[in-house]
Amino acid sequence: MSENTGTPFPPQNAPHQQWPQHQQQWPHQQQGWPQQPPKKKGLSTKVKVLLLVAALVVVGGGLGLVFVLKAAAGPEKQAGKLTEGDCVVLTGSGKEADAVKTPCDSPQAPYAVSLTGVNKGDWDCKEGFYRYAVETPLRGEGVALCLAINAKVGLCFDDIESKTPPPLKDCGSARLKISEVFPQSSMVNSPCAEGTANVISYASYGTSKFKSATICFVKP
Repeated sequence: MSENTGTPFPPQNAPHQQWPQHQQQWPHQQQGWPQQPPKKKGLSTKVKVLLLVAALVVVGGGLGLVFVLKAAAGPEKQAGKLTEGDCVVLTGSGKEADAVKTPCDSPQAPYAVSLTGVNKGDWDCKEGFYRYAVETPLRGEGVALCLAINAKVGLCFDDIESKTPPPLKDCGSARLKISEVFPQSSMVNSPCAEGTANVISYASYGTSKFKSATICFVKP
């Protein structure tokens, strides 16, 4: 039998061999990605929303104030939109008084506008015209109107010589009725037929749309 010349087994009671530890130590501060420049801090979304809500509240409050003022002033008066030559009906009285534009051929349009102005100070209308003022509370100065009787055959009145516009009357109980209308002013010689009870003659102001007319009245 030949001898075994290989490497002998270590003795059973020999201590275990300690292998050298080559554990690599990573540096404590690892290399990272290049750092981005710090971002400028803006307003957060929450703050932006709060600012937007605040702005809306301010704007809404302003609009609310406008609506409150308009409500306090009441509805806008129609008289402020009138021009010379318009035919109107009068509505309301006192602070609620107004003059509303109506077609001149309407049976309920007793007046024609000869002049418009501002209800301020001491103002008056020429002889034969009727003075009418429309107040506009909280909307500035009121409207001043000089009115003439709408020259339309068939309209009936009582006192046409008053300073204020005479109201329309039912012809069954009225004192005067328009019988004829002539499209020119007649201050000297009246074109009205014999038996006419009253005559009114209006002269236009040239640039105004108000038309000259001579109106003949009879007793109904």
